[in-house]
Amino acid sequence: IQIYFSRTSDNCRMNESKAIREGLSSFVRGLIGKKLLVEMRGDKYVNGVLESCDCFLNLRYVNHSLVLELSQMLLNNILQSGRHIRFIHMDDYADVVACIRRGINTK
Repeated sequence: IQIYFSRTSDNCRMNESKAIREGLSSFVRGLIGKKLLVEMRGDKYVNGVLESCDCFLNLRYVNHSLVLELSQMLLNNILQSGRHIRFIHMDDYADVVACIRRGINTK
């Protein structure tokens, strides 16, 4: 019986980088530093500057606020799960090809 602990972690990293290269997260990673309005399930919105994104579309923001129905809350830290995202609205036009290239090259 052979056990490869280090290879398992390498495979996880390889699978994550492959998912980033081939999935929608490459486009969203290219939007890092841009102001976004993200619509979530349950009529909730997060408005802020995108700080980071992983291959599962989990998003972290800087200078953000959470909008619930008619009230707005400013929060210190928010990590938004990718499975709750419905739409991503951008403030400015973003070149799709440039965003994908930037997202793939981001480490």
